[in-house]
Amino acid sequence: MDKIKQLSIPKDSRVIVISDIHGELALFKALLEKVQFSTEDYLIINGDLCEKGSNSKGVVSYVMELAATNPRVHVIEGNCETLVEELLNENPQLLGYLRARKDSIFHEWLQQIGVEITEETTVQHIKECLTKHFYKEIEWLTALPTAIETDEYIFVHAGLADIDDWKQTDRDTAVSLPAFLEKSHRSDKYVVVGHWPVGNYSTDVLVHNPIIDHEKKIIAIDGGNNVKESGQLNALIMQRTNNETAYSFTYVDHYPTCKVGGDFKADPKMSGSISYPFYEIVPVERENHFTLCKQPGTNQLRYVKNEYIHRNEKGQFQAKTDISCAQISVKNGDIVSLLDDSCSGYSLIKKDGAVGWVEQNFICS
Repeated sequence: MDKIKQLSIPKDSRVIVISDIHGELALFKALLEKVQFSTEDYLIINGDLCEKGSNSKGVVSYVMELAATNPRVHVIEGNCETLVEELLNENPQLLGYLRARKDSIFHEWLQQIGVEITEETTVQHIKECLTKHFYKEIEWLTALPTAIETDEYIFVHAGLADIDDWKQTDRDTAVSLPAFLEKSHRSDKYVVVGHWPVGNYSTDVLVHNPIIDHEKKIIAIDGGNNVKESGQLNALIMQRTNNETAYSFTYVDHYPTCKVGGDFKADPKMSGSISYPFYEIVPVERENHFTLCKQPGTNQLRYVKNEYIHRNEKGQFQAKTDISCAQISVKNGDIVSLLDDSCSGYSLIKKDGAVGWVEQNFICS
């Protein structure tokens, strides 16, 4: 790993860590407001500012300005930022990526200068146009460090190789290693990562909140913003003192909130979730609202909401998307996010980052 930034953070500082903004400028601003971010705080943006959302160029411009005007704002690269180097290296596969992905900073930049991608467009032409008009942004993105090291932490987008000298981790691993929380590292410091949505690690209930594993010294914070339909943009808050660090978090999402109109107790048989990459299911027993399904990829039995089951082009049964198979207990007056109230009998809600089903008559408008 060539680009490692050394950073000294005073012991009495508050550190806010956010990753995987994915082009959601409004959410990012709302999250900064929610945590009451100030110039006294250290802000670490842990990669993936752009792609997947509708305002990647806005996020990049806003973060560039934040970093330029506040020396306590620090940004590292994620796999989405490294796409800029694919452009500079004139990788022809980038054209296929752009034709398949509607939401990309490249599309936004090209639209701003009135350039369309046609069958005749070459990657060289795109490079020429974008480097002419957005050279400052491209230069800034390519200069981002791959990791930030402090006295107690290593901030890196995806993870580290399990080797004696973590600094020998290759860049591709650092920005794109999957499921780092299921792996290990040999650094004596906590490693803070995004990239892999924490919901992929869920077992009993689909939860998008940061996970702190003190034994492995890994902190995973990607809330699945713009990757999971029920995802959220997380902020990990580390309040440092001379002797210890207190951890907390908060999040924002796009969903409306509503009030619970009674006490609902979850059925304990309803648990787990369907998460990437194990979407294949085999229906076992259909009930009025849910179908008991076997999940071949995990060998688990899950109750899947009937409306979320479909057949693919090969005739195989699949879950339509990542979906909770759990019910959630709520109490009268609880404020929850309403994710889906279009299904029969039950509404999908989020309570404190946990996603599950409750009977519809318990949800107030």
